[in-house]
Amino acid sequence: MTGRGIPAVWRAQGRERIPRWYLGLGCLILAAVPPASPTVRVWLYTSLAALVLTALIIGIRRYRPAWSRPWWLMVATIGMSVLANLGWATAMTPAGVVRFPSLGDLSYALSMCLLITSAYWWIRPGRYRGGLIDAAIVLTGGAAVAWVIILDPLLFGDRFTGLRLGAYLCYVGLDLLFLALTVRVAVVSRVRTMAYRLMVAAAALWIATDTIYYAAKAVGAVQVATWASVGGLTAYVLIGAAALHPSMARSTGSMPRNAAPLSRTRLGGYVTLTGLIAALGVFVAATLGSGHLTLRLSVVLCLGCATSVLLIARLAQLGAAVNRRAYIDPLTGLDNRAVLQNHLHRRANHGRALLVLDLDGFREINAAFGHPAGDAVLVESGQRLRATAPGDAVVVRLEADAFAVLTRGDEAELHDLAQRLRQAIAEPYPVAGLTSRRVQASVGAVTITAGGDAGTALRDADLALQNARAEGNGLSIFNPSAYAQWRANRDLVADLQRAVGAGEFSMHYQPIVDLNTGGIIAAEALLRWTRPDGTPVSPAQFIPLAEQSGEITIIGDWVLDQVCADLAGLWSAHRVPVTVNVSAHQLRDAGFADRVLNRLRSADLPGQSLIVEITETVLITTVTDAANTIAQLQQLRDHGVRIAIDDFGTGYSSLAYLRELPVDILKMDGSFTSHQIEDGSPREIAFVRTIVALGRSLNLVTLAEAVETPGQAERLRRIGCHLAQGYHFARPAPIGTLHELLTAERPGTLETAA
Repeated sequence: MTGRGIPAVWRAQGRERIPRWYLGLGCLILAAVPPASPTVRVWLYTSLAALVLTALIIGIRRYRPAWSRPWWLMVATIGMSVLANLGWATAMTPAGVVRFPSLGDLSYALSMCLLITSAYWWIRPGRYRGGLIDAAIVLTGGAAVAWVIILDPLLFGDRFTGLRLGAYLCYVGLDLLFLALTVRVAVVSRVRTMAYRLMVAAAALWIATDTIYYAAKAVGAVQVATWASVGGLTAYVLIGAAALHPSMARSTGSMPRNAAPLSRTRLGGYVTLTGLIAALGVFVAATLGSGHLTLRLSVVLCLGCATSVLLIARLAQLGAAVNRRAYIDPLTGLDNRAVLQNHLHRRANHGRALLVLDLDGFREINAAFGHPAGDAVLVESGQRLRATAPGDAVVVRLEADAFAVLTRGDEAELHDLAQRLRQAIAEPYPVAGLTSRRVQASVGAVTITAGGDAGTALRDADLALQNARAEGNGLSIFNPSAYAQWRANRDLVADLQRAVGAGEFSMHYQPIVDLNTGGIIAAEALLRWTRPDGTPVSPAQFIPLAEQSGEITIIGDWVLDQVCADLAGLWSAHRVPVTVNVSAHQLRDAGFADRVLNRLRSADLPGQSLIVEITETVLITTVTDAANTIAQLQQLRDHGVRIAIDDFGTGYSSLAYLRELPVDILKMDGSFTSHQIEDGSPREIAFVRTIVALGRSLNLVTLAEAVETPGQAERLRRIGCHLAQGYHFARPAPIGTLHELLTAERPGTLETAA
């Protein structure tokens, strides 16, 4: 069967395997080591190290790991090991004994230093500092074992002295350091790839066989030391196998995200590891020592390991206490957001419901009575929610004045619980100044259905809460269509952010006519958005979203720039001004008026060429914003720019605003120029007469919008309305069309219309 006929998935799986040629050669060399003579054995060691070195270089060049430093250090380690074996081979006597010291010993010490450096750089330094305590715990246990079965015999026996003794002590110390760094990698690294597992297995085998090797050397057990060296060579083979596995490219440089310290799994691992170390020590002591020595070593090891287990258990208790505090809200004593998220990500969430609450007007409580009073309200609210919610419910404080309750129940039970929670919040608070003031809560709720993504429950409940606040009914159950609308709005805002730079906006202009003469005396600038595929987007759809997202300021600046550019030719040719809508966001900027006047000066335009339109709701803000808005408008008016109130009569109409605002034009909302005006409805006509009379009494020009029929226009003219615009006169069109209309007639002026 050819490779062409093998399914792609099988071929992909085949590429994930370790090459057979490498495993075959490695196993052959390992099998040849025990029966070989000392001279041949050294060359077998060298051959195996060269094979591993080749595997490392091939793996690095083929898979190109993003964090390659530890792999290249491992190449240097094995390369230095090759030199060590060559040094020992050249320093060997005819009897098969290696002279000491030799170049091989120096090279081996350097290879151990490189190995330790590679283990250190397995995790990117500076990005995570954890794992040190874990490594230290294992290091102390390992040091105890090393002392009993290696260091004590070496130091107090008579087999080795001088430089050779110092060399062995150095090697044991390097092994202990390598043990600590290996534990650090195992604790810190997030990845669990095949290459990672092979490297950890190699490290564990290396440390275990080195321990047995040096223990055997200390007591003269030559045959045990020979077999132990096979374990070290097997560790070499595993390192090469890890390098040849494709997962090596993503096995280094990683760390966990918010790893929970001292979990039960990790605690169990520590205890198991400690027990294995104790068992290993007892086994070695029993194998190599006398009965008396075995008893002494066993007691020491068991006591040391028991102490390590107790220390680990105590540390686990402290870690659990710290963890518990990390999941508690310090003010209310309730669980925090992390606890809720943990519950929501469990699989057994079917049949559960989530309610999110916030306190209406909580900021005003803080402002009026101070933060201590606000904190007292939050604490009391948390206690009431905990007392009202079912006993098995999860009650958390999300942030600020927002709480959540995760419980079980259907939609009917959800309604009942939400009402009880709201009633509990509304009870008087035993806080100075608040005893007679009720605190209301808005609630958004969602039921978690079978197969649903529980992780989205908090988002859905939040959307329901926004809807409850918008509708003012205090409670809203999540509707999937609300999320669909939210996503559509979010996508539209993202498109808005791109549309200005992409040239998708354009300006159209609708003529404003004098009802007495029929002449065009002004034009309104209207923003139009056309997508690249030619689809228009209604201003009624994107303008409110631009206001909510704050993008209206960027769009408004673009509109002013474009209008001034179009107005330059329009004013010089026809002396016709243009009206531009300005948002509350723009007027809150203290430098807005200056920028408008600078644009006019740059285009060599007088202030009379521009009319700024605002809505009545612009002033329904704080006193400070209202004062700033009036100052901005007055500055514009002082330089000849006229001010119009758009949609007059539909918002918060007040004579006080007209008295304070520097206004020139009242624009009646299109709802007043309906067909009822044309039919002579007394009620509608009375409204229009009132607005027109108000304008005349204040010496203001009145302008009617959305005039669509000759009958409407004539009725408005008889009532005394000055100006009008609408489809009856002309539809909005590009600036060129407006030039054509103006060229065909001689326009009047706004001054004569007044």
